[in-house]
Amino acid sequence: MAIKNKIHKHRLDLLYLTFLTLAAVLSSLYLQQTHSLYAWSDWSFHVSRVEEIYQNLKSGQLFTYIATRTFSKTGVGSFLFYPYFFFYPWALLRFIASPVNAFYGWYLLMTLMTVYLSYFSMKRFSRECLPSLIFALLYTFTPYRIYLGTAVFGEFIAVTFLPLVFLGYYEVLFRNQKKWYYLAIGGALVAYAHLVSIMLILEFFLIIFLIKLFSDHGLELSRFLRLLLSGLICLVLILPIIVPFITDFLGQDVSSAKPGISYSISFFKLLFSSFGFGRGWKLSFYLLAFLALGWLWIKGTKDWIIYWLGIAAFTFATTILPWNLLSKTIFGEVQLTARYLSYCALFASALTAKYLALAIEKLPDKKQQAMIGFLPVIGLLTFGASMYLQVDVMKAHQPLASVQAGTQKLPQVAIKNADYHKLFNYRVVYGEYDYYPKQAHASSAKLQSIVKHYAYVNGQKQITNPISGANLLTYHLKLKKRSSVNLPALAYHNTSVIVNGEKIHHQISTRGTVLCQLSAGKNIISVSYQPASFYFWAIWLSLLAWLFLFFYIYYSPLLKKHLRVLFQCL
Repeated sequence: MAIKNKIHKHRLDLLYLTFLTLAAVLSSLYLQQTHSLYAWSDWSFHVSRVEEIYQNLKSGQLFTYIATRTFSKTGVGSFLFYPYFFFYPWALLRFIASPVNAFYGWYLLMTLMTVYLSYFSMKRFSRECLPSLIFALLYTFTPYRIYLGTAVFGEFIAVTFLPLVFLGYYEVLFRNQKKWYYLAIGGALVAYAHLVSIMLILEFFLIIFLIKLFSDHGLELSRFLRLLLSGLICLVLILPIIVPFITDFLGQDVSSAKPGISYSISFFKLLFSSFGFGRGWKLSFYLLAFLALGWLWIKGTKDWIIYWLGIAAFTFATTILPWNLLSKTIFGEVQLTARYLSYCALFASALTAKYLALAIEKLPDKKQQAMIGFLPVIGLLTFGASMYLQVDVMKAHQPLASVQAGTQKLPQVAIKNADYHKLFNYRVVYGEYDYYPKQAHASSAKLQSIVKHYAYVNGQKQITNPISGANLLTYHLKLKKRSSVNLPALAYHNTSVIVNGEKIHHQISTRGTVLCQLSAGKNIISVSYQPASFYFWAIWLSLLAWLFLFFYIYYSPLLKKHLRVLFQCL
């Protein structure tokens, strides 16, 4: 009886979540029916990381640290300094599905996660079902998010958790501060996806914090302490991400993605592109319409704050802001100003959902039902309009040519299952040289010598053929005399070198690779990455923090009772 009552109480939630599930499935099937993958922009960077994880899992290795089968087999730390946790489902799907279907299965999982988290967050914020449905549709099928889902997967994943992050921040600052764990969990999930997004989130947090301070004449101490607690717990949750930065990045002269604003879009170009078809940097026209006219309906201080945050985010995305002056500051780390569109979509979708729901609820019952039933169709139409040009290209693919490893960049092309294995002989379009030691970036000749596997034996060039293993590159060299050998394997602080079964001391060459002294005769050199012992402690501490949060959320009354008893005993 209790279950029936619960179902009856949440029947609207179940109905709306069914709508959202159907919309997510249909949008994924629309792409899957091409039986192709479209390789462009950052796509090859991320698919190479997924392939590395998959191959390591096949080898029985759970963790991936360096690229030894992809990224030209250079041992680059694309996994040490760029989170990859959310690529595990994609890699695991490779065991049961073709490469094409594995990707679309993962795409569906991420879309479902987005609609469910969006719905939950808005339901918690508004306490109403209809605004939650509308928000989940508007936010999930925002054209900029659809664009991210074609190639820019780190940011694509991060966008999934933005509603939860901002819900948590709202709870701590303005409403029920006991729900601080939303903020800690949401922040950690974003960090496990895309670190640049954390910086953007903090920018908006600072704006909201200042508004809170000045509008409410300060911040209560209890709320401030909950804010600190959220941040502290979040840091513990993401320790496995932080530790490699401490051990192998800070002070180690390792490069990262190129800082500075590489591209920004003009206000009018962004405005007009949002009314066009095809994927790209844009918002949906109905969100733009609300940004332009929403002031006619908005009531309440908090709604006005959200509205102006949306306007600010749209402005930040364009050249209205003097990005040429900010490019070399910390704000230049954003790289692409279009990233602010995700935040604009978040704020604009929240308000559009609220006021559209109010308008629908004033309609007669039959018109309400018809309008609600049509809402998922609007989302799918937006998705189709954003993707139909790319889908058309994907249906008319051309076979991918076979090339020698490391010699060419991957062209912009549609990939079938039959061509998938050829991908990894190409250099990735963007990010091939990210996270190389800075010495390697001194000249293009040094970079080329690494990806083409040139070793230097006493200064003489020699082409090598590395054998790939899980986080391991093995070289076979036969030397006539004791020699100084500069291998084409990138060297980090925790890189380990074993020669003929014995660990040896090595140096870092002038091109940022392993430099060692080898004896005459046959040499089997294994270059691997061995994390600092604290890395594994960090994993255990992080897991304990996740378990603590689970018990705190679901068993907090019982936990508090036991803590009181413990304190009384002490």
